[in-house]
Amino acid sequence: MVRPPDILTIDVEEWFHGHNYLQTVAPETWDGLESRVEASTDLCLEMLDRHAVRATFFVLGWVAARHPGLVRRIAAAGHEIACHSHSHPIVHHLDEDAFRADLDAALDALARAGVAEVRGYRAPSFTITPPVHHYWRILREKGFVYDTSLFPVHHPRYGQPSAPRRPFLLDGSGGGDPLLVLPMTTARVLGVNLPFAGGAYLRLLPRRAYRMLRALARRQGQAVITYLHPWELDDRRPDAPLGRLARLRSQGGQGTTRAKLEAVLAEGEFVTMGEYADRLRSGGGLAVRELPLG
Repeated sequence: MVRPPDILTIDVEEWFHGHNYLQTVAPETWDGLESRVEASTDLCLEMLDRHAVRATFFVLGWVAARHPGLVRRIAAAGHEIACHSHSHPIVHHLDEDAFRADLDAALDALARAGVAEVRGYRAPSFTITPPVHHYWRILREKGFVYDTSLFPVHHPRYGQPSAPRRPFLLDGSGGGDPLLVLPMTTARVLGVNLPFAGGAYLRLLPRRAYRMLRALARRQGQAVITYLHPWELDDRRPDAPLGRLARLRSQGGQGTTRAKLEAVLAEGEFVTMGEYADRLRSGGGLAVRELPLG
């Protein structure tokens, strides 16, 4: 059995790309807004360099098209570059043609920025959900090797609480090797999958609670996949009108992120998502699942 590692993943997007902003910051206005992605991603790169940790950066094609130099800096620092879509859609709102078009635009933008191979994908807000689980086959057709869009928790936008918690191969996901699906990390407590390792969960949880859930997840055989966005480290992120709940989800606890991330980096043994995927495939023993997922 492969020993579950620590994995740091960073979704490279602008501060206004989060879905909590959709109602107040329309996509057609994005090009006119202040860009903070280079400055905030450089903070991530500096921190990773100090801790000698290599991470996986899921880069938005929209960002790669406008900041190709940033993509090249990430790659030059030895990190893995993967795909986070092109325009940050809610995937289960897209038909198949629109999903393919978004993938093509993202891969083209990454290629133009100098990324020769893109092996991994993460849907914005983990929105490959049951109505579009068959889109995993499209990912395989496009050449992706692994996906990390499955979050087995209760959540109104992306929750799939009965989905598998462990990595599995998707049978019939296209030619060649089947797609490897890497679910996001949860700790199972009293029959409930609890998220803790990224985004608002990491920002809002007390440090002690995070460490307890991390230890429990590892005992349960889970790789600890931490995820964050560069804007979560940015003290100068511009303000925008948000409702109380949306503001909590997108900004709550932001002042704690740097210290928590420093502690995570100091105590983990990290590999990239691609390296973890390779370990799993070479180690064998992966379950093979068919659609629809039970």
